[in-house]
Amino acid sequence: MKIAFTSILFSLILCVTVSFTGCGNEFAKQEYNDDEKIVQIADRYAKNNSVFNPIEGGYSLTASQFDGRETLWEKKLEDNAEIEIQIDLNITSGNAKVVFIDSNNDVTVLIERLQNDSNEQTATKTVSLTNGLNRLKIVGYDCENIDLKLFFDEP
Repeated sequence: MKIAFTSILFSLILCVTVSFTGCGNEFAKQEYNDDEKIVQIADRYAKNNSVFNPIEGGYSLTASQFDGRETLWEKKLEDNAEIEIQIDLNITSGNAKVVFIDSNNDVTVLIERLQNDSNEQTATKTVSLTNGLNRLKIVGYDCENIDLKLFFDEP
């Protein structure tokens, strides 16, 4: 009887563990269009083989896999300003976007690549920075082989 109980308990634990391993990026799918989650200061992401570096005139991010939301740049300003941002986004699969969040927590999508779109996207946007905290974030799920470059002059 004790062996049967132990076997059943072990089987249940194994089933629960296996069921959770398939849900790794569900949070990212659910939060992809949720501005309330995106504007949070805390980032939430899972990524593999990721490198984020300053480059001449901006920043570069590469990752073999990415799910979630991550702050790429933030700046607290005392005065309003405008900047022009050039964004080069290349991913082999998945959904990803780069968003601007102003000090009022208004979210503006600067570039977005959806699953059925071309792998490579380029955009140049003028962004109005406001007094207070301004941020750029990447948001995505099921992303593979991200190559993102942001070019702009910091205020």
